[in-house]
Amino acid sequence: MNEEQILEKINGVFSSVFTDEFTFNKELARENFAQWDSMHHINLMVELERAFGIRFDGAAATVLTSVDNIVAEVTERLN
Repeated sequence: MNEEQILEKINGVFSSVFTDEFTFNKELARENFAQWDSMHHINLMVELERAFGIRFDGAAATVLTSVDNIVAEVTERLN
C-alpha cells in the first residue's frame, strides 16, 4: 500500500469519526482541530486499527496526534 492509498484510507476513517467539517491534510493535528478531543482520539485509534488490521499500544497512541504521524506509523507497521 502506497502513501496515497494510506492517506485515502485515513481520510475515510477521519470522516467516519468526526462529524464537523474539516480540511483533511497531513498538517491536520489535535492542536489545530478542536473536535479532536480525548474521546474522539480513542475512537480514531480503534477505527484506524480496524481499517488497517493493526494494533496500537498506549505509547503509540500518545504520538499519533497528527495525520503526518499517523501516516508514518501506519506505513511502518504495514511494511
